[in-house]
Amino acid sequence: MPSVQRGRIEKLPSGRWSVRWYDETGARRRQGGFATKSEAGAWLDGKLADVAGLRRGDAPTVARTLDVTFAELAGRFLAAHEADDVTIAKIRAALGSAVNEFGSRPIRTLRPDELAAWRKKISNRHHAFRAVKQVLAQAERWEWIEKSPARRIANPKPKAPEITPFASWEEVEAIAVELDPRFAAIPIFAVGTGLRPEEWIALERRDVDRGEGVVHVRRVYTQGRLKECAKTSRQRRRVPLRQRVLDALDMIPPRLDSPLVFPAARGGHIELGKFRYREWTPALRAAGIEHRRIYDTRHTYATWSLAAGVSLFALSRRMGTSLQMIDQTYGHLAPDAEEQERLLLDAYDSRERTAEGGER
Repeated sequence: MPSVQRGRIEKLPSGRWSVRWYDETGARRRQGGFATKSEAGAWLDGKLADVAGLRRGDAPTVARTLDVTFAELAGRFLAAHEADDVTIAKIRAALGSAVNEFGSRPIRTLRPDELAAWRKKISNRHHAFRAVKQVLAQAERWEWIEKSPARRIANPKPKAPEITPFASWEEVEAIAVELDPRFAAIPIFAVGTGLRPEEWIALERRDVDRGEGVVHVRRVYTQGRLKECAKTSRQRRRVPLRQRVLDALDMIPPRLDSPLVFPAARGGHIELGKFRYREWTPALRAAGIEHRRIYDTRHTYATWSLAAGVSLFALSRRMGTSLQMIDQTYGHLAPDAEEQERLLLDAYDSRERTAEGGER
């Protein structure tokens, strides 16, 4: 693509005119509906000037923002958004359906009713529409539009899948027996620590501190990329290692070709989709265990921790999530939670009575 582009003007079979050009991201664009060639040329000249300015980092002029399309807005948003590459890739993927539907439309022409109707018919609507709202809200902040047409459209989260924790350690160990010895420690470790799959996949041996009996969560492996956890993130944390987990770690065959705690066959990071299909599901079937998602190991950790009397505050820190999320997601899953609470309170009262009796 030349450093200075001229675009292209074409006459349509209908007798009207259209133009083609490359936007600031390098994507090929087209705009039609011009009555005359001169009208199309004048519009194209302004558009090319805008593209050149955007490539320099300039903001579009007020007059030209009236013609900014949704695709151009999405490209500009992604170029300016301050986030890591993994997050940018997720937002770009979430915007794909909207760009296909509304990409050539000037953002000033988008209507709330058609956005709502489009949201209703797409799959994965919550994440896709959240990205649309994010992009249009940025256009409002940039003053490219007076008000986002998506501002008042509800975007409720989908109903969370039913949580089915494992019933006992015996079930977890039965799965471990059916796995390849290289992976046998994974279900025990995952249930015993509550780490997310992308967290235990990224673990390195240096993250396990046996002296202090903890594992450090410092990075994640997601979408084929390794990402460091920000120091201020809840996700960066220490999790105690119970003896059952330490024993499971001792089961892992030693390897010198990889620093990972749970390496794939060739020493790299486990690809979760392949692991689920090739290892996890067959192991559950062979063990005669009702199917569980890999993420249910984390749910099991939370449920059992609550049943054991671990406080919501401590559990939120160990799991790297908010106190509200712990309460909403897991608080009701411990059937003996109230009984456990009574036992703890009675034990406290008993100690108090003993202390008072000793003072007399």
